[in-house]
Amino acid sequence: MSSFKVEAKGQTDKISVEELKRLINKPELVRISEKHTPDQSLAFWILEREMENIELEVGDGIRLKTRGDSPFICSLAKMDAGTVTKCNFAGDEKVGASWTDKVFAAKSKNEQEAKASTQGEGAEEDEWGD
Repeated sequence: MSSFKVEAKGQTDKISVEELKRLINKPELVRISEKHTPDQSLAFWILEREMENIELEVGDGIRLKTRGDSPFICSLAKMDAGTVTKCNFAGDEKVGASWTDKVFAAKSKNEQEAKASTQGEGAEEDEWGD
């Protein structure tokens, strides 16, 4: 007998496409983007310099996060077979910055700082034996 249980996690935050359109479509921006937006799609906005490090092809899967209920993208991730390959989820750096690179950079920095410390650093005088 398995001890694995399936329980409801509560109310979902998934919304319909129509609800999403009502939230993010702003009349001033729709007037600009509607001629470039195919049917059954939505227009999102991002600075061109933030897209410089990501190459998107038709059919690529992406994840994005917008600034509040707006069409302005604050983070974008290209999905590759279900895994994130390029993103800026971990900070304000350019799109394309990898969170794994940041983790390894922080780890090596911490290791270097640990090596730089002297023996007994932080120990009180009475903690040292003769």
